[in-house]
Amino acid sequence: MKTIFSSVLLSLAILLAPCPAQEANPYLGQQEEKAPLGPSGDSFLTLTEHVLVPADLLDSWLAGNPTKEDASELRAAVQRWIHEGKATLDHSALSAGTVGRVFRNESTLEQIYATEYIPPSSPEEWAGPTSFETRNMGYGSNGDAVQRKGELTIRQKAELCKIMLPHRVPDKVSEESSQPGDIFVPNFRVFFAGHAPWTREDSPDDTFDAELFQRHRKSAPPSYPAGKIYLALRADEDLPEPIVKKSPDDKSASEAPTPLPANRLLRLIFVRSDMTGSTPGSSDPLPTDYHVSGKIISVDHLAFSDWLQGRDLATASSELDQALETWNEDGKVKILRNISGGGRNGTRTSLSDIKEVIYPTEFEPGKREPGADGKSTQWEFALATAFETRNVGGSLDTEIESDEGGPLLNLAFDRVAHGGFSVHHRILRDGEWVPDITMPLFSCNNWNTSLRLKRGEWMLVGSGSAFGENSQFDPSRVVLAFVKVE
Repeated sequence: MKTIFSSVLLSLAILLAPCPAQEANPYLGQQEEKAPLGPSGDSFLTLTEHVLVPADLLDSWLAGNPTKEDASELRAAVQRWIHEGKATLDHSALSAGTVGRVFRNESTLEQIYATEYIPPSSPEEWAGPTSFETRNMGYGSNGDAVQRKGELTIRQKAELCKIMLPHRVPDKVSEESSQPGDIFVPNFRVFFAGHAPWTREDSPDDTFDAELFQRHRKSAPPSYPAGKIYLALRADEDLPEPIVKKSPDDKSASEAPTPLPANRLLRLIFVRSDMTGSTPGSSDPLPTDYHVSGKIISVDHLAFSDWLQGRDLATASSELDQALETWNEDGKVKILRNISGGGRNGTRTSLSDIKEVIYPTEFEPGKREPGADGKSTQWEFALATAFETRNVGGSLDTEIESDEGGPLLNLAFDRVAHGGFSVHHRILRDGEWVPDITMPLFSCNNWNTSLRLKRGEWMLVGSGSAFGENSQFDPSRVVLAFVKVE
């Protein structure tokens, strides 16, 4: 049974794996070269925040505060609730970029789970998983920015995929003997807030379909002009589990909808952005060879959030160094990754510091063998028959180009960590249900963006989620990524 990876995971694996150069095949049509990107504009910073708030608390506040386009007052109230222990700060994604170029910011857990099972051969055995799938769970925010008449507008989508418990357990023995954290067939919960990818002003050519644009504009959520805080999404954190009948005539499962409790948790997603500077003036040309460095650190999430609430994003990048010095003196800064190396103008620089983790993806079920010293028979462990390799560590890809605004740094910065294992099958050995089939847990932070180059200075790339034990999300910390060119 081969592990079936998602297209995103496969793309990351291809990016990290070394590939030998191939000669052009004269019998195959050559791929068309991509058109060069247009000129980039001013720099910006956008912030996407996830907060969990009780529904009754939010509804009570909204009763005395009418909903407005600018959600600044609500965001300030939510921060107070966080300090009072009434709300939970969950995720803060800070993304730097330039007008006219796309950005992507992802914090994901690569969750492997079984999609096919074989029936147990005895009443004392778990059903055996025979095929696996991988789902990237976690947070993502990506989009672009446009500027018209000096006003910045961020067009982005924010999304979250998480597991809903309980899982669908394939058999009664598994259900009774499983332990917390064992993975069966999960129920995924997805949150999504989209954006309009184009407007009439973006497509002024004669081929523009006005009717299609009008239908698209009516169905697409609004974009986010700079200078305000927007409530991009309000949604129930959990939903009632779907009703699953054991048979068509099963009368035990109630089909009546379950009322949602008044104090249920809501997920609020806030978005705000601002310009961080105009395009720099002309500067000395870059040398043919240069040095590029990247670093990823983690800081206290609440301290970082409080710091962001107290200032404009327009100045946050330039003021962050001083805050980091203070947090470092207090022991709140942890270094997670450092990577550096040489680069050359006109080419893409790829730096990697990785370790190959090899793990099994196919198993042959264990057989029942007679026990030693007169003990009763017992099941043997499953035998691994096929394997997969995942590169973990750090990867920094950079390329410098120039346009009318000066040098521009295009980059992709990744950090992949192996944080533990998930259990998918257990066998009974000496009276204890012990793990038999396990899969590794990988966590990943990824940033893709373009930055106006400031030589010799650490430039903020963005922030994302931290990971703790067993690669699980750690909302008490936040990671920050920086890059420097000398």
